[in-house]
Amino acid sequence: MKYLFIALLTCFASTAYAVKCADFKTHKEAQAYFNAKKPGYKRLDRDKDGSACDCLPGGNGTKCPKKK
Repeated sequence: MKYLFIALLTCFASTAYAVKCADFKTHKEAQAYFNAKKPGYKRLDRDKDGSACDCLPGGNGTKCPKKK
């Protein structure tokens, strides 16, 4: 029972840090979070070029998903 509780706690804790580009207003904010290597920062750089959330205002705007 103790191990089940620990496993569940770990799952919930990891989802709390699931950051995404929509959580930031600008590329500069996202880049600061990324550079600080805070929890979940790797998700902000999909193309692995070291630049977080390129499609936000202030980013380079390359490789952005097409809007529907």
